[in-house]
Amino acid sequence: MEVGFESVPFHGQPLIWTDRHRTSKTNSSFYHWHQCCEFLIVFEGKGTVVMNNKTYPIKPGMLYVFQPFEIHKVFAKVTHESHYERAVIHLDHVVIDQYLKDYPRRREWFDRLCYSSEIERAFDLSRDMDLFSYCMEDYGQIAHMEQGESREEITVFVLQFLSAMARIFPKDQSEPSLTRRKKEHSELIMQWLDEHYMESNILNKLADQLHFTRSYVSRLFKNETGSNLSEYLTAKRIKVAAHMLETTTMSVEYISHHVGFQNVSHFISCFKKTYQVTPLKYKLNQKKSGLESHEV
Repeated sequence: MEVGFESVPFHGQPLIWTDRHRTSKTNSSFYHWHQCCEFLIVFEGKGTVVMNNKTYPIKPGMLYVFQPFEIHKVFAKVTHESHYERAVIHLDHVVIDQYLKDYPRRREWFDRLCYSSEIERAFDLSRDMDLFSYCMEDYGQIAHMEQGESREEITVFVLQFLSAMARIFPKDQSEPSLTRRKKEHSELIMQWLDEHYMESNILNKLADQLHFTRSYVSRLFKNETGSNLSEYLTAKRIKVAAHMLETTTMSVEYISHHVGFQNVSHFISCFKKTYQVTPLKYKLNQKKSGLESHEV
């Protein structure tokens, strides 16, 4: 099982461009999060995206916006007949926000995409894909030249992209793009876990809450998200633990039990797989970084 934080290396640039890429190999997917905002545009494929305690279908013409440090998962069902083609854009949202300071309406829209928990962040662009394809292909050509790193070209691209979205959602720019008759079981499960992730005997309590058997709850989550319930639960606990290590003086042992790990050694092992350092080392590194920032 893989669960973890994936730091995007910007190397001083506020935007990382990944060309449109097609794969026919079976994808292994896992819950992860980045320190930045991510735009994922799908041109071909089937599967499931999990974010913000919701599940969305993967299909051509979809745009997904993952917020900074948001747990998400992309599970593409790749077969010989069904390939997966997408483009990915990572944005340093703090820098891009400054680039947009002279464009208040677009800046507000970008901030809502990056920070709001209320706004829908899965958009069906299929009817207007030509508009977005042009926008991306135009910058895609520039991205391979030195001009692609300039503030002007990046600002123009982001403005074009946000303007294209505004044309599709002109009313309040938060209209849900997907007709959702009712919540999926997996969404109810993730929302419940947000309040109970720190407890023990999670599966038993969850089964009682939903009035299902343990095996049926596990099967529902697997079918709707493409992963095991334990994967999501571990990702949630580790992410909360990292935040506590950064912002509190609590001990590693206390945090381990607080987020729901019954065994401290297991917590340390899971944390190290995620961040490549022990919780104590992570805490010391964060403290050191904070002191250096304060001195500067």
